[in-house]
Formats: sequence, structure tokens, C-alpha cells
Amino acid sequence: MRRKEFEVEDREVCEAFLNERDDGVLTFISSDGWPKAVPLNYAYATGNVYFHGSKKGEKMNGLAKDDRAEFVVYEAHAFIPSYYSDPLMACPATLYFRSVRIRGRVEQVEDAEEKAIALTALMAKLQPEGGHLPIDAAHPKYAAQLKGVAVLRLGVEEMTGKFKFGQNLSDKKRDEVINGLDGRGRHGDPQTVSFMKEWAPKRD
Repeated sequence: MRRKEFEVEDREVCEAFLNERDDGVLTFISSDGWPKAVPLNYAYATGNVYFHGSKKGEKMNGLAKDDRAEFVVYEAHAFIPSYYSDPLMACPATLYFRSVRIRGRVEQVEDAEEKAIALTALMAKLQPEGGHLPIDAAHPKYAAQLKGVAVLRLGVEEMTGKFKFGQNLSDKKRDEVINGLDGRGRHGDPQTVSFMKEWAPKRD
């Protein structure tokens, strides 16, 4: 059952998370009828999710038959041990995370200018320092490359977020988890505490 307190309905918050991350998992029905999950780099631009790759392969074959897909972007922030809030039971052990799920239909982009926009957005995420000729559909050096590369557009029909940072905890349990994370000092723990204070503030 999906916990309502963890749901994020604010589209801008979900989009900000998408723009932070570089990779996710695309799921669709493959050509043999089985569900298929493919990890991909992506860019979120102009309200769509873009991927690039070869024009041939299982992904292209499956999506040509059924263009429906879901795309999930996920970041695990911290494992929360059970003993932070319960000295006996294992039940409170959990993971704090952020995720966004997108449902829509995938189309192959044919327009060279849209391809250039998508690939420019992808390069800005993966190679923000630049160091390459700007991708321009009108530039002769890019014309053949843009024609040969496959760019896929996932049109967003539904976008939902789930950010879990102890929103279901009482103030006492919340403080116990924060104290545990402060004392543990693992990579990611300070950011997790910050997210807890943002998403699960004290109720008093």
C-alpha cells in the first residue's frame, strides 16, 4: 500500500529532482511479451524525458509494438537501523529515499532541431564543463550524426513522487533517528537529516 504521507504531488519538486539525477530505469513490454527494464541516461527538457541510443535493438522493437512505458528515477539516501527507534524489534528498519515515477508513451524523434535540444540537455547534465562544439542541427558537422542517432521522447502523462524521510514518525521517534544519523556520520547522513527536517518537521 502506498503511504500518502510520502507522496509528492508538487510537479516542480519532482522536476527539480529529475534535473538533479542522470539515470533511471525505463520499463516497457519487450517484443517477446515479457516486461523489460532498461537502465538509461536521460535528460528532462521541455516537459519531456529524452533518451538516446541505437536505432535498432530490443528497446526499439518493443516500443515500436507498444509505446506505453514507465520511467523511474531513484536515489537512496540512508539506511535507518531498527535500533535507532526500537531496541528490540527489527520492524522499524527502513530506507530513506527520493523517487519519481513517470508514465507515458515513447516516440522516436525525427526532427533534427528537437534532437539537438534533447542531446544538448543530455550533454549539459553529463558533461557540464562543455569542451565540445555546441550541438546545432544546422551545423554541417552534426547533420549526419543527428540523422543517424536515435532520440526517444517519453511524453509525460503522469508524474508522481515519493520522498520518504520519516513523515510517519512521532516527534520522539524522529529525534531518535536524527540523533542516530548525527552520531553515525556516514556519507549521505547529513543530507538525510536536512531532508528529514524539511519533509518531516516537528509537529509542535
